[in-house]
Amino acid sequence: MNDSNPYFKELDAIHVEIEAWFDGSADDLALERIMARFAPQFTLIMPSGAVLDHAALRETFTKLRGTRPGSRIELRDRAIVAHYPSGAVVGYREYQQDDAGNANVRRSTAVMDVNAQGNVTWRHLHETFCAE
Repeated sequence: MNDSNPYFKELDAIHVEIEAWFDGSADDLALERIMARFAPQFTLIMPSGAVLDHAALRETFTKLRGTRPGSRIELRDRAIVAHYPSGAVVGYREYQQDDAGNANVRRSTAVMDVNAQGNVTWRHLHETFCAE
């Protein structure tokens, strides 16, 4: 699959929204757009091992608005791990940094669903801190 597949497009689009949210430059409707990308049954395993459901993710995003001025997120090594009619498992490496010099790298694996109209939603995400 190439960079124009719907899963890679979704990765790029959501990270642009999240970057603006963390930076504080997002508009007031950004949180609703971000949260609409996640299935109601969404779960996230954070690098700490904590598990968040959809409601806890919303709460976390609410607290993080504007807390990382100059936030930049770069995605690398995107790959389709598995592809099936109703979705895909996608792997990628995420580089985060901000103007304060905070930086981290994560390896992430996402389970994504796609509906008949081609809309992609996030079902599950597992993030692990890693070295460069």
